[in-house]
Amino acid sequence: MHFRNLILFVCSLLFICACASKNGTIKSPAPTNSSLPASITRMISSKHDRIDELLLFIESYSNLTLDAQKKVFASTNQTLAENKNNLVQRIKLAIILALPTSRLHDTTKAQGMLQDLLREDSLEPEETALLGLLYEYAQNDNKQLQKNRDDAKKLESVQQKYEALLQKYDALEQKLNELKNIEKTMNERSTKADTKP
Repeated sequence: MHFRNLILFVCSLLFICACASKNGTIKSPAPTNSSLPASITRMISSKHDRIDELLLFIESYSNLTLDAQKKVFASTNQTLAENKNNLVQRIKLAIILALPTSRLHDTTKAQGMLQDLLREDSLEPEETALLGLLYEYAQNDNKQLQKNRDDAKKLESVQQKYEALLQKYDALEQKLNELKNIEKTMNERSTKADTKP
């Protein structure tokens, strides 16, 4: 459910960016008229196709089994080993690590990767928005994990104090019982001494 809300939010954000660019509030892409060389037209088209590819990747990856997710992860790493500058594969790897639906979820690694990616000059505004959302999620998740670790340490400390108090209580109870037994013995001796003529 949380993932679907994230996708809905990202799609809404992309829609808003697209509407805003029509009104001129966001830098509009270069015009796609016939006077542009074919190589520039292809480059503009490929940049817009990249965000579609990434959104489709998020949707399809989230529905994969653990084994299939591992295969995609291995394939992405292998592609990056061959070309460390492959922006799309770097983004996909960060997505794999950041997505809450990923079984290879590691927001600590994802946060660093996303931070590096957000410094890229070659990102489109939609990609920056998507990576910004994932970065914010990873950052919040890491804060929550740290809070959980801190709470677990506090709980462990309280548990140890509680057990120490229980041991003290048991020791005091044992001493009290020993004193009661001594008192009882002394009372019995006193009673026997009083009954003797």
